[in-house]
Amino acid sequence: ATLRNKLGDDARNPTYIETVPRRGYRLMMPIVFPDSVQPEVVRKSRLPNYLFPIVIVAASLLTWVILRPDRPPDGPADDGRIESVAVLQFRNLSDDKERLQYIVEGFSEELAISLAQVPNLEATRGPQLSDERTAALIAKDLNVDALISGSLRADGDRTRITAVLISANGFQVWTQRFDGATGEVFSLQENVATQVRNVILGETGEQIRAASRPASAEAFDQYMRGLLFLNNRDVTSLKRAQILFEETIESDPNFGPAYLRLAVTQLLLSDYSTERRREIFEQAIEVADRGVKADASIREAAGMIHGFVQHQYGNWADAMAAYDLAFRGTIIDPTAHQWYSRLLSAVGRLDDSLSHAIIARAMDPASQVLNSRVAIAYFWMNDMDNARHFFEEANNMGVGAPIHNFGYTMFLIRDGHVEEARATAKRAYELLQGNDWWIDPVFDGLASPEDPELRSIAFDTVRKMVTEGVPPYITMIAWSLFGQADQVMEVAMQIADSKTLYAHESAQIEIFYLDEMRPLREHKDFPILLQKLGLSGYWASVGCEWAEDRVRCNTS
Repeated sequence: ATLRNKLGDDARNPTYIETVPRRGYRLMMPIVFPDSVQPEVVRKSRLPNYLFPIVIVAASLLTWVILRPDRPPDGPADDGRIESVAVLQFRNLSDDKERLQYIVEGFSEELAISLAQVPNLEATRGPQLSDERTAALIAKDLNVDALISGSLRADGDRTRITAVLISANGFQVWTQRFDGATGEVFSLQENVATQVRNVILGETGEQIRAASRPASAEAFDQYMRGLLFLNNRDVTSLKRAQILFEETIESDPNFGPAYLRLAVTQLLLSDYSTERRREIFEQAIEVADRGVKADASIREAAGMIHGFVQHQYGNWADAMAAYDLAFRGTIIDPTAHQWYSRLLSAVGRLDDSLSHAIIARAMDPASQVLNSRVAIAYFWMNDMDNARHFFEEANNMGVGAPIHNFGYTMFLIRDGHVEEARATAKRAYELLQGNDWWIDPVFDGLASPEDPELRSIAFDTVRKMVTEGVPPYITMIAWSLFGQADQVMEVAMQIADSKTLYAHESAQIEIFYLDEMRPLREHKDFPILLQKLGLSGYWASVGCEWAEDRVRCNTS
């Protein structure tokens, strides 16, 4: 900057010094070395004489900066190319931050989707920069060459966006400001994506167009607000998101992402309507398929909807294939990694389940649900310290998902905090909008294992749970905590034999691999159960088998 000021040069339209992305600077003036010194010939220079020493010093310094042997690496791409970027959450600088937050979150997501269209450039999403989450740390976690950050300010009918391209080692490569109408945020993000692409490639290309965009300002507003409610994940917000996505489709029947988000919302709401889950699954599939017909750009992403439903039905190979399709899309939603993590856990691949949970959280560390998933994955791996850390993170965020509270209940029981576990179980069942009549007698028996009367009452209660509509996986856990292997197996066989129950419970098969479920795994009929659930056949088809209390796969 100092040299440019001395030379009177313009950084945007340079004459003397050019910025080279991820490398440094380049002297643009031609350097000519004469064959011999001819002092008698006086040539006129384009530069005043007093600037020659500055240019020579600048050239020397720039050459040394770029070529010095101890220069640190620029990032994952050793040759300096940017082959992968993460679009971080932009900062909201609007006066009315709370009301306009949905625009900021939607902008970041759509920018990532647009950049994913650039050939040979991988794009993903990431968190907002902070003192704890520096650019270098985020780039390392997401394994990308560069980050795109910035800010958005929407006031009245005008919006200002400032975008910044940051190298993996934290250096600012480029920044630019974009102004436009608030209702034209999609056009603004296309302009940002185009300029970022031009900087990365070092050349000007055609304008990037969003693969899909709302046809009207009304549809845009409905969709963006729906995204905000969807990310909250509590039942009230999910119901509001469902309405907004349905309204978006009414406003623009050709906007595919609205169908995709509506299907995701429906699947999340199925946890609160267990008696209607099969019906809801079919509705979500129908919505996703309609969306693909209306907008082919969501074809791959819709795989996550099919993957979720096939997982629920216990169609393991079909579920895997559906997620494989989803992961070939231009942009991958963190929810896809979260749901895939649960599928991997259900088929006993606990290490891989944890890996995808961590990937999902790295994309959105502020997500209560994704922190919860990491906690549960660590708990399944018996890593109590990390499980405790992420459970506390999720709890501090106010996570409202029933599965989180059930997972935390099991963690507390293992950690010896039975009374706190009792309160957490009640909170989980309240979120499920169910009757918690069974919780106190069961936990009384767990809290006083030497009291025969309380133990007898607890056993009678668990027997009633089977016929009183309590989810079978909860009944299985209760029997297992009391060490009743035959009763656990009886309920598990009901799940395997009953298609009605199966639609409710196959996603919960991951509980089989908990330490607390060892009585089930050591039961003589466990191999038969695995066959009925289709797990033995699936494992055989992919070179795996159940051996020594775990899934073992042939990696050769």
